[in-house]
Amino acid sequence: MHGLLRWSSGQCAFAQYNPAVVEDAKRCFNQLGSSVAAPLMYAGREQFERMAASEGREASCREIARKFPMVVR
Repeated sequence: MHGLLRWSSGQCAFAQYNPAVVEDAKRCFNQLGSSVAAPLMYAGREQFERMAASEGREASCREIARKFPMVVR
């Protein structure tokens, strides 16, 4: 999920991204190792791009902001 939210934060120009979530994601990434964690990050990016292709970028951004207000704004 972090890959989706992190990618969307740049694509949607969210003003804020919860720093606690970033720290949790870093810990998880280090614990899993890059061979496991990196593909998951890319999968999140791809999920956002699929959403944007089918629903439109603006609609996808609104949906992410609605579903994850504790992470992005």
